[in-house]
Amino acid sequence: MYLFKSLPILGLCFASPGLTTPGFRTAGPAKGSLNMPEKKEEITWIVQKSSSLLIAGHTNLSHFSCGVPGYEEPDTLILEGETPGGITLRGSLRIDIGSFDCRNRLMTGELRKALKYAQYPLLTIAFINLEQMPLFNDRLQSVRGGVDVGLAGVCRQFEIDYTSRRIDVTTVELEGCRAFSFSDFRIQPPRKMGGLIRVDDSLQVRFTLFLKRA
Repeated sequence: MYLFKSLPILGLCFASPGLTTPGFRTAGPAKGSLNMPEKKEEITWIVQKSSSLLIAGHTNLSHFSCGVPGYEEPDTLILEGETPGGITLRGSLRIDIGSFDCRNRLMTGELRKALKYAQYPLLTIAFINLEQMPLFNDRLQSVRGGVDVGLAGVCRQFEIDYTSRRIDVTTVELEGCRAFSFSDFRIQPPRKMGGLIRVDDSLQVRFTLFLKRA
């Protein structure tokens, strides 16, 4: 399993579009616990090194997957209380495209070239909001949220389907999954061997965040 700078191989998206969880309210959360605030108190989550990222796609001959080995950035996500527009999130992930590994040197090089790594070395995912407050209990819950994705000098806003669950008293898992296209970012899909091997325009991107309450 690739770690962030990371991802599992050929991960699929299991979140059901449009499925959300009811709001979660509690009074007087204990320090370090996962109980959510009733109002606009902020909660800071630290992105753990065990978090992961995967890009999976197909060529005209087979499939491929590319991971980023090791997420070392000291990034945080800040979750605010409920508002009429949902739950506000602040924070972003900064992923070094030079760390992508497709387990094939030629494919890795072609992907980095297609993503304009020399000019735009980072993939960024900036979190905007969640539709509702996740329960963060022991069962998988589904919720939808908005993100800004920056790649190859283009920034686009997307909705992401997440699943969430509690790992332990202070740690939660938040997994987001979304189908993207190279053309979303005005990128020409990679080609190998003079065009004999062609990468499809569509990609499946999955990130699994392990978040520890600060």
